[in-house]
Amino acid sequence: MFTALLFLLQLAPPPIADLSAELAQRARDAGLPAVQAAVINHARLLAHGAAGVTVLNGSAKVTTADAFHIGSCTKPFTATIVGMLVEEKKLSWDTRILDVFPEWTKTIRPEYRDVTVADLLSHEAGLPPYGEDEEIKALPAFTGSHTERRREFSRYVLEHPPALAPHTGFQYSNAGFDVAAAMAERVSGRSWEELVRRRIFEPLHLRTAGFGWPARVWGHEQDGHGALKPVDPHGPYQLPDFIAPSGDLHMSSDDLALFLQAHLRAMRGTPTLIAPQTAAVMHTRRKKSGLGFGVASVAGFENVATHSGSADTMVTVIAIAAKEDVAVAVSTNAAGEREEKAVGQILRELLTRYATR
Repeated sequence: MFTALLFLLQLAPPPIADLSAELAQRARDAGLPAVQAAVINHARLLAHGAAGVTVLNGSAKVTTADAFHIGSCTKPFTATIVGMLVEEKKLSWDTRILDVFPEWTKTIRPEYRDVTVADLLSHEAGLPPYGEDEEIKALPAFTGSHTERRREFSRYVLEHPPALAPHTGFQYSNAGFDVAAAMAERVSGRSWEELVRRRIFEPLHLRTAGFGWPARVWGHEQDGHGALKPVDPHGPYQLPDFIAPSGDLHMSSDDLALFLQAHLRAMRGTPTLIAPQTAAVMHTRRKKSGLGFGVASVAGFENVATHSGSADTMVTVIAIAAKEDVAVAVSTNAAGEREEKAVGQILRELLTRYATR
């Protein structure tokens, strides 16, 4: 009996390391209301933790089950949906906007006529950023369903001059991902929300994932003196639904890590949500980034898939080092240079600590 018990113990996976104590110290050092992190490899969750409070000066503690707004880390989800549709031959990376929306031939700017979905996902389409409140507030009112409003927004931005001539350089643009999402909606007959829910959330069992602001964790922005002030997630600061594909998902770091794991496995040759061939295209650096992910050197590791996200009240950073078999997600519920620096440092240290060398 003792031998059998010993055998079972040897088969049991190592426990998940608890990062909460060190994250609590990091939160105190950087003045963060809360911080959450998760580390994963191709096989399992290696470490996770959470520390701090859901709202500044509150008593409710953040846990690893809490969702944070991930901002532009939504973009890899949108790019993954496009990758799935490419595998199904409903799109190709070279599909042009006008191939999907031929009715726009006479209305969109001539500079955009040869722009492809890969150009949109690599920020090489030249579209303006549409990342500031002023840009969003200046837009006309779009009506109809999520899909109809996203299509009208896409047509609107394509009827206006580019910020940079397409194919000539890198111009970060939220609008590019919203146009790509509109293309995915047209060829699939499904809304972006339904595609993400059915093709990513449900297969990966992302139980905390959703759209818009999380219900429990409040974000924080800086006042004129640099002090943090809470922003009510149910208040007036909401992102328009038509730009959701570029930055309006929420989830826990554990769930975000499961999404990163799917890419990690595909990057290492195992089919998951996407095939290894699709992952190779998505994670190959073009002018400055891949498709939906950055491709950069991080903590001394090369060709790391990266992204950061913030809608001005929270910050999330992610990294996948495929060769080293590790991926990391870190979130905090405050936004600013100090907060970005703090979560970036945590990410680099965790990536280094858990990398397989």
